[in-house]
Amino acid sequence: MTSTSTGFEGTLNLIGEGDNIYGTSIKTLKLEVLFENENYARIKITDPANKRWEVPDNVVHRPTVSSQPSNKNYEFKYTENPFSFEIIRKSDGVSVYKFSDSLKFKDQYIQLTSQFDSRAKTFGIGESTRTNHALTAGTTYTLWARDEPAAVMGVNLYGSLPYYVQMLDGKASGAMLFNSNGMDVKLDTSSMTFKVIGGVIDLYVFVGPTIQDVTQQYTSVVGRPTMMPYWSFGFHNCKYGYKTVYEVEEVVSKYKAAGIPLDTQWMDIDYMEAFRDFTTDPSNFPLAETQKFVNQLHSDGMKFVPIIDPGIMIYSGYAAYENGLKQGVFVKDIQQNYYLGQVWPGPTYFPDFLHPNIENYWTTELQNFYNDVPVDGLWIDMNEVSNFCNSDGAGQVCANTAPNGCPAPGASQTDCCLVCSTVDSTNSLDFPPYNINNVGGRLGVKTMAMSSTHYGNVTVYDAHNLYGLTEQITTNAALRTIRGKRPFILTRSSFLSTGAHSAKWTGDNAANWADLKSSIISLMDFSLFGIPMVGADICGFLGDTTEELCARWIEVGAFYPFSRNHNAIGQKNQELYLWDTVTTASKKYLGLRYEILPYLYTLFHDAHTSGSLVSRALWANFPNDSNALSIERQFMLGDSIMISPVLDAGVTQVDAYFPAGLWYNLETRAFAYDTTSSGSYKSIYTPLTSTNVHVLGGNILPMQKTAITTTIGRTTPFTLLNALNSNGEASGHLFWDDGEQIELTNSLQTKYTIQVSGSSGSLTGEVEVSSYNDANSLVIDTIQVLGAPSQISAPTNVLLNGVPVTASISYDSNTSSLTFTSLAIKLTDSFTLSWN
Repeated sequence: MTSTSTGFEGTLNLIGEGDNIYGTSIKTLKLEVLFENENYARIKITDPANKRWEVPDNVVHRPTVSSQPSNKNYEFKYTENPFSFEIIRKSDGVSVYKFSDSLKFKDQYIQLTSQFDSRAKTFGIGESTRTNHALTAGTTYTLWARDEPAAVMGVNLYGSLPYYVQMLDGKASGAMLFNSNGMDVKLDTSSMTFKVIGGVIDLYVFVGPTIQDVTQQYTSVVGRPTMMPYWSFGFHNCKYGYKTVYEVEEVVSKYKAAGIPLDTQWMDIDYMEAFRDFTTDPSNFPLAETQKFVNQLHSDGMKFVPIIDPGIMIYSGYAAYENGLKQGVFVKDIQQNYYLGQVWPGPTYFPDFLHPNIENYWTTELQNFYNDVPVDGLWIDMNEVSNFCNSDGAGQVCANTAPNGCPAPGASQTDCCLVCSTVDSTNSLDFPPYNINNVGGRLGVKTMAMSSTHYGNVTVYDAHNLYGLTEQITTNAALRTIRGKRPFILTRSSFLSTGAHSAKWTGDNAANWADLKSSIISLMDFSLFGIPMVGADICGFLGDTTEELCARWIEVGAFYPFSRNHNAIGQKNQELYLWDTVTTASKKYLGLRYEILPYLYTLFHDAHTSGSLVSRALWANFPNDSNALSIERQFMLGDSIMISPVLDAGVTQVDAYFPAGLWYNLETRAFAYDTTSSGSYKSIYTPLTSTNVHVLGGNILPMQKTAITTTIGRTTPFTLLNALNSNGEASGHLFWDDGEQIELTNSLQTKYTIQVSGSSGSLTGEVEVSSYNDANSLVIDTIQVLGAPSQISAPTNVLLNGVPVTASISYDSNTSSLTFTSLAIKLTDSFTLSWN
């Protein structure tokens, strides 16, 4: 080991000859220990003799430093022979990462193991569908992006996220293996082993000590979550299988007639001509009528988002195909011809999102489409990348032997009509020495061959897990150029840093109770991954939903950060207005969602600026509560709002856990429970059209009136809901802007604090940033104070900034609430409201 300006460098020499399992051991390795930040360390192990694949900096731009911090909150210790190391958090002396002495490093097989306290709970390592939040000892989690329905539990799905956090004795730490190659991650009771099939060891260890600290440290490396447009927090509706644009128009009209909030109508691949990107079907979705429909949405303050798949149909005269050929922007096969796959339109080529010409190509095609149909965002699906051929993973090259009938008349679009073959059975990319536990079998099953190449001879073997991310980056840049507004993109595939570019939905779930339960786990997982704008298909995608399931699902989905109803072709329609009970539940809880959107939007600004969590497991807010650590059927939004839904058929009772504090019913604005001395379970009657939404005392929520769209809702007066803690205090804040600016240059940012004792109290609003002039037209009309019984009482004198004010005052002893109305405080003004 030698000291450097950023840490240490050293050489690792193999002891003996090593084994020949999965290849020959590399005998000499380069070790770099980089103290890049006072709260995280980076350990990098590479082959000094041969350049190996690493995720390019232009895909994920990470911080680099030229010196180490003067004070570190951790200590790095190592043992020389055999080599091992550990990272110890100084504040409590806990070893947060212990690298064992069993390292294996071969060309296509790297194995590293860490050891930890057996009492630690481990979370993360995505993507998979589970009904348990903490990862299970004795389980192998495989990371390989695959078009596998999210309805399948416990297998590798659409994304690769090699990052985890651990909780031990109320403290948090985390680690990330920054590597895009396929891998198996084996978790045991007191150890975790990564088995990776390429790349390098680029390990980050985050010392915490809180989960908020860990998430902030992690997102400072991979990128903070991008700010989403305000309208995207409204409710969305979609279905795969709408037959005509006229049917879609009717759906939007019925939502409006039912009084159910709806901000955005989506279209699946039904709208395309022969499933070709950037087209509309001339018969069922004629361009003129589609334009009329989208323009009407915009006139009504609504938005439109269509789907775009990456596969470009091989079709003479089709602009996206011809332009792609001219610019040479498609992935190539092992013979350096364009790799031939098959997706919805039939035989396709796949855009190479690592190609230097790709942004120009992709932006041009989207611009031409936008000129016809002015979309507000884009839904990028099938980007693992999905391929209906190469079903055995051995198809290095494919040919279309039936160019006039592929797919054949009457055949399914998903039946492979290409002939795929192996031309080099010795190729170690398509047939590697170690086979990860990919649910499909070989790496190439139902995707591109691993021996295919991107620009610069980058193999699909190395870059497969980056395909979705690189499409997100390119699409985000294109939408910024085309619209000049904050982009909205929804992706299926994800990688480390996806949250910096895109929203994410959990994919093809099923209309069953298990998938409703698992959606809560996914919310909490992706929030940890720095991808907070996430949601599941409400009411389920595969299979026919039921009235009861759909009602219960919207009672959860109304509080997903991304809230969309969507289901598959061939399944019965499930628009929320189709059942009376679902309509009732939807109006209640989507209505409540629209009221709290200023709070939710502020949470996202916090995530964007500091990396804080949006959707949270209860343990994230109550780390020292051992009961909270095992709660998997409830979740929180920020540190204020807790949702405790019914998740089982035929059930009308919820046994909800309330951690220590004062809790208030957000729906009724009434005091609910005092668990200040100790967290406890409460049994709550919850009929079919109800759920349980509570606010934790100590928080102030900025709210507006409910509305049918966010466009209308944003113009309504504000309410400040003050939920007092046991000391009669609460605080909160608001971020407000136009909801669509790209750079956050014009905004209103205000901090609120309150102190109440009996009939006396004082609420202060302190404007910290005021550069958004349009907020001048908005007012705070209502201030509501919620307290425990006998904590507050009715005042007789009310002053605004020291001057008596005429306001309507009501005190309700039944709900223990005090309400001031008709205040007309300008949202852009600092103020003090006091009473006694």
